[in-house]
Amino acid sequence: MKIRVSVLLFLLSLKIITTAQSSIQFNSLDSLFKYAEKNSATIKTNNEQSLLAKWTKITALGNMVNLRSPISASLTDNTQLPINYVPSEMLGGKPGTVRELAFGQKYVTNYGFTPQIDIINLSAWARLKSASVNKDLTEVNNLIAKKNLFESIAASYFNIVSLQNQLVSLEKNQIASDSVLKIITNKYNLGIAREQDKNNAEINSLSVKDKLDELKASLGQQYNVMKILCDIQTNTEIKIDMVGNKETTLSAVLNTKSTLEAKQMELQTAYLRSELTANRLITFAPTLSFIFNQAWQQSSNTGFFDANAYHYSTQYYGIKLTVPFPLDVNRLALDYTAKIGYKISQISSEHTALQNNLNNKQLELDYAKAYSGYVSSKRISELKEINYEKSMNQYKEGILSTDLLLTTFTDMINAQLVYINAEATLHYTESKIKINNTYN
Repeated sequence: MKIRVSVLLFLLSLKIITTAQSSIQFNSLDSLFKYAEKNSATIKTNNEQSLLAKWTKITALGNMVNLRSPISASLTDNTQLPINYVPSEMLGGKPGTVRELAFGQKYVTNYGFTPQIDIINLSAWARLKSASVNKDLTEVNNLIAKKNLFESIAASYFNIVSLQNQLVSLEKNQIASDSVLKIITNKYNLGIAREQDKNNAEINSLSVKDKLDELKASLGQQYNVMKILCDIQTNTEIKIDMVGNKETTLSAVLNTKSTLEAKQMELQTAYLRSELTANRLITFAPTLSFIFNQAWQQSSNTGFFDANAYHYSTQYYGIKLTVPFPLDVNRLALDYTAKIGYKISQISSEHTALQNNLNNKQLELDYAKAYSGYVSSKRISELKEINYEKSMNQYKEGILSTDLLLTTFTDMINAQLVYINAEATLHYTESKIKINNTYN
């Protein structure tokens, strides 16, 4: 019995631990950003791309001197030496005749190395510049990807906040709609209200419940979007603190100074220009190299690595000039293609700079519009709530019809939902501007 109790307690504690591990709470948008920094596949991929660009630059730096030091070794067993004919008189024989002789050693060992280093390699220098620009371009591309990811996270976050606040509002209004339905039903039972009034009140209550179900489904969808963006496991529960329905102290105007897209195209153009230069130098520029050779040979009729065998050594050094063949069709075509790509990039860079400025202006206009909508919707929501309260008092006094009461109730609900959504939109637009100004 004690063993069973112990096992049950262990399983219960394990379940509690597992449940705790499968729930994540975020108290702010910044906490979501920090989580994405560590877990997002997009950011992890960007980090690997940065590392790749770094090693590409290091490789290009090493190729500037292009040190090569090939080492060669061979063991040759001459199982049958070549036959040569020599005059017999060299060996004391009869003049005018020849004798067959085999020259050479049966076992021959050769080993050596031939280092070579480039002194002047213009194309390699150009490749280094290209790799350096590519590294900067990769960093900017990664920043743009990160900015876009954070904007998507912010959009999902404030959608969730808006939906949560709308749910709270509708749950309160559902209680109010049920209260209205109860009042009208009582009047109907007393014979002082029409049946269609009771039906309309019931329709009103059902409409609120339907909106609640719709909002719950939309909230679930947004949580799934957030899991995809931040790479959160499917079975993990997300909890986000609501920040809506609080007094906003934001200024009416915010400025944007993002230049990231323009920088991207500038670096893209610079990269294509450096690639064009490098391709041309590969096609036409000569390379000056220092070369050296050191070799050893051992010959023996006894066997390999004969300690009594004689060693021969050779050595040389010098300067080598390598000139590419200028009429290589493939290289000429590559040069022509790179030139066209560079011109296209120049045009795109000018267009992107203009578009970047317009996008900044559009963000500022979006914020101004969101701020204006927030202020207006807040005041409208307050007025609609006042109208409903007065209408309810007038209805209880019997001086207002049921239709007008239900109309003011519906208007109040819609105004509250518009206000909640406008507040979330304002916070999102503000966060979008901050993101653009941060990753600039």
